[in-house]
Amino acid sequence: MALKLHTRTTLLASALTIAVLGAFVWLSNRELARLLRDEQRVWVKLHAVTLAEQIARLPNEQPGLNRLVALSKQARPDALGIRVWERSGKSYQVVTALVEDDLPPPDPTAVANALRTPAMTNLPTQLRLNGSGGDAYWICVPIKRAGRPEGAVEYIERIGLATAVLTRYRTLALWFALGCVLAITLAMNWLFRRTVYAPIERLLAAMQRVQEGDLSATVEVRTQDELGRLADGYNRMLAQVRAMTDEREQQRQELEARVAEATAELSERNTQLETLNRELWEMTRRLTDMERLAAAGQTAAQLAHEVGTPLNLISGHVQLLGADLNGNPRAQARLETISLQIERIERIVRTMLDRTRADTSEHQLLDLNAVLRRTFELIQPALTLRHIHLVTQLSPTPLPVRGTVDQLQQVFINLFNNAMDAMPSGGQLTVTSARWETGTGVEHFVIEVRDTGQGMPESVRTRIFEPFFTTKPRGSGTGLGLVVARQIVREHGGDLTVMSQPEQGTTVRLTFPPATEPRP
Repeated sequence: MALKLHTRTTLLASALTIAVLGAFVWLSNRELARLLRDEQRVWVKLHAVTLAEQIARLPNEQPGLNRLVALSKQARPDALGIRVWERSGKSYQVVTALVEDDLPPPDPTAVANALRTPAMTNLPTQLRLNGSGGDAYWICVPIKRAGRPEGAVEYIERIGLATAVLTRYRTLALWFALGCVLAITLAMNWLFRRTVYAPIERLLAAMQRVQEGDLSATVEVRTQDELGRLADGYNRMLAQVRAMTDEREQQRQELEARVAEATAELSERNTQLETLNRELWEMTRRLTDMERLAAAGQTAAQLAHEVGTPLNLISGHVQLLGADLNGNPRAQARLETISLQIERIERIVRTMLDRTRADTSEHQLLDLNAVLRRTFELIQPALTLRHIHLVTQLSPTPLPVRGTVDQLQQVFINLFNNAMDAMPSGGQLTVTSARWETGTGVEHFVIEVRDTGQGMPESVRTRIFEPFFTTKPRGSGTGLGLVVARQIVREHGGDLTVMSQPEQGTTVRLTFPPATEPRP
């Protein structure tokens, strides 16, 4: 379970307080110990000097000296030993001594050296006791009578740290630290509940309302501190969220309206596409019928040519026989019958030829640009499917001609299909229309269809208008498309020419005469 903010803050503040107090107690304890040692050092010298002065005033009797030494050692609880030295010539000898067992043995040389030190600089020195007895202060001061040194007092006292004083100091510091921690805990608890938890709880309550969908749940700003700025920032953020939500809702409504509009437009486009597909299928069917009709026309023309010649010969011989048999009515009747049947056969052949020719009586006024645009709509899906880019450069003014829309669309679709077959891997199809004038000032309309396909050699180009000639695989073409296209264009008073070179594409040029007023 995660600790609350005030608990973590209290623990941190308490830890810092304890660390600071601990460091202070440690430093102050060391300083107090140093001061106590310095004070003890002063007292050691003062005690030794006082004892030397008292010994100097005693008469030379051993019992009195022993009592004074014993009393002096008892006066200092930490005193370890006292030796009284007497000068004998240039050396010193111990007269009386009251020492502990762990003290070093008497050292006259050390005593002599200490006595040669000036009184002001003769301070207690620190020595190490034998075993684990610790450290002690050692000092040696002279015993002077009538201003002359006659002996010395060697005084040794254990270095004590005033344990009772330091223990009491540490205890007081510990209780003070505990009191600080308790005060910090109570102050933090009160401070957090008044200045932190209450604003946070109001903020959390507002956030809960927002989470439930109430975007009007603002927070009252009561202070200008960090929590007050946080509440103000929350209110401003909530206002932005409301604005963004309103904007998003408006955008959603607009999107729904656009989707509905796009759906309706798509439905309309689908309907238009279905209509275009039906028209394209119908146009393809009519184109196929036209090709079949052209094939029948070619066959009928050949048949008329082949049959007409012998019929003319037969008719001529019949006329000669009629002249020779002028006096034979019965033979004349038979020859008349033969002549009638020959004429009947000629009428049948002419009727067949007439049925294979397009009717020009239905030509009407139309715009070539409008026919092209309509054809573009029909052929665009196929171009897209084959990755062919259509580029159009149509005349800015209408190109009025007299003709039939279906037949002209058949011509354009036939040319576009040939261009697509020449670009199996995609390419560009360019269609242009313009007004041209010849050198004599005669105006005519020109439509060019250019592709970036494979092109064709001259040997193929010269045969493209031959019936049933095709370079496409078997089953992919009849060889009558360009034948029919040129026939339709010529029936409209124009012409169709093809320009091509291998690997440079093909250009088909169609020329049409402008429309003229119909004769009355």
